[in-house]
Amino acid sequence: PRAAAMSPAATGRLTFARGLASSAPAEGGGDGGEFKVLAIDRSGLLGARTMALQDGLQHGDSEEGGTTVAKSAETPLLSEMKTIFATRGPLTLAEYFQMCLGHPEFGYYQRQRVFGKQGDFVTSPELTQIFGELLGVWTLATWAQCGQPSPFHLVELGPGRGTLMHDILRTAERFTSFVEGVTIHLVENSLQLRERQKEMLNVTLEPSEDSEDEKDLPVMARTAVKGRTATGIDVHWHWIVDTVPADAPIFCIAHEFFDAIPIHQFQHTERGWCEVLVDSAHDSNDPHHVKYVLCPSPSPSTLAYLGVDADTRRKFVETMPQEYREGDPEDQNDKGSTPTSPGLIIDPPVQRGKSGVPLEADPGIPMGVRIEAGPMRNVLMNTLAKKIDAAGGAALIIDYGEDHPQPFTLRGIKDHSFASPLESPGEVDLSAHVDFSSLRRVARQASSSLQIFPVVPQGAFLLNLNIEARTRALCENASDEQKEAIEQTVMRLVSEDQMGLLFKVLAITQPGIGAPAGFPEDADGGGKGIE
Repeated sequence: PRAAAMSPAATGRLTFARGLASSAPAEGGGDGGEFKVLAIDRSGLLGARTMALQDGLQHGDSEEGGTTVAKSAETPLLSEMKTIFATRGPLTLAEYFQMCLGHPEFGYYQRQRVFGKQGDFVTSPELTQIFGELLGVWTLATWAQCGQPSPFHLVELGPGRGTLMHDILRTAERFTSFVEGVTIHLVENSLQLRERQKEMLNVTLEPSEDSEDEKDLPVMARTAVKGRTATGIDVHWHWIVDTVPADAPIFCIAHEFFDAIPIHQFQHTERGWCEVLVDSAHDSNDPHHVKYVLCPSPSPSTLAYLGVDADTRRKFVETMPQEYREGDPEDQNDKGSTPTSPGLIIDPPVQRGKSGVPLEADPGIPMGVRIEAGPMRNVLMNTLAKKIDAAGGAALIIDYGEDHPQPFTLRGIKDHSFASPLESPGEVDLSAHVDFSSLRRVARQASSSLQIFPVVPQGAFLLNLNIEARTRALCENASDEQKEAIEQTVMRLVSEDQMGLLFKVLAITQPGIGAPAGFPEDADGGGKGIE
């Protein structure tokens, strides 16, 4: 809605969201290789939203006589959302997710402080240098397995403050052939974080040839941004993965990146699979200014991402564990979401439609079953896999999630604690668990020759990289207090009841090099289990 008033840099940043949404492979339908472009008519959702709210009142909400609940803080982004709600109707969950994180002016990642103790959360590279050093070992070992190509591209998706890349380069700096052959590519959409990365990597920006409409923009906001580290390594920033060159082998790291890519959610109702939307919350009892509502009938997203026929959708649902397929929303909410997202159980609106003919539920699937789909993530994975297939190299993806779809995992984090995803749009970090089975399937569809390895838990991956030996070495010259802190941090990374099991690791590599470091030597790279 603000595109006309945005600077070229702002509209360029929005290209990221538009590019992701323009062509997304189906999650469950057909051969999965077909890319579907959606053009959604929202005009009917304005009336549908009103009907949904009326139906909500029929199901027990009351605008009179109830205790007024103090709503969460209003934000500048919320004001923009209210305009959209009033003129275009509800947002899909993916659109809400994208606006909250990526809005060029009011999005979460445009804030000054996001990571670290003074931010809202701490990532593994920020916890200890050991994590980044071990990923440096993985990068060196995989590069060597691929024949030590030169030149080559080292790519990081969502580099945060640049801490991980800093530790990787520090680990590799004594390997002359690696340093002489590498070019760094950082895919980052936040101007604030780009500046932090430049400082962390000690990059001096170089003059670039800019188009006429970008000459007055800050350097870091331009389309082509490049510089050089103090050690002579070239660094390039990109708004989207597509512009990363594939003229030389690519070694890509994506740590806690895919969880921040928006997802869609669907709920099975008597009218079929209806999409979860976000709309204004007018009831005084609602704790936030926005709330979840349910599309009154299957949306284009439903058909594109879940499949066009009931059998295809059933097979997709059956990839979830049995506990999520019982149709007990209360039970699902306990297992599939954070403690801060109760009450998502959305009553479907009564049957309405221009034709008066009700849409039908899928046979054999209980009412209330929910499922998430990540088509934007699939687009990114497809692009990355095709680049590696064409140029050689490897990708390492580390994130929290499972090797199957899940029902509801959207969560918010603020001040190092869980928060409602609906609270204060633009001021709460949003993320959702990654479905690694979908990423593996898309990578295989992109290339029949790539090695695609089964996911391993982060704890096992780090232990296979000998994190224990590195921990002992780091503790040798540390004080007792420092030793205790180091050991506790490492336990947090590898322990099954902390990050060791929740976080998973996926590797895809060029063919013929065997299992990469950190994975079992007999790991099957043929993509076993990918359907």
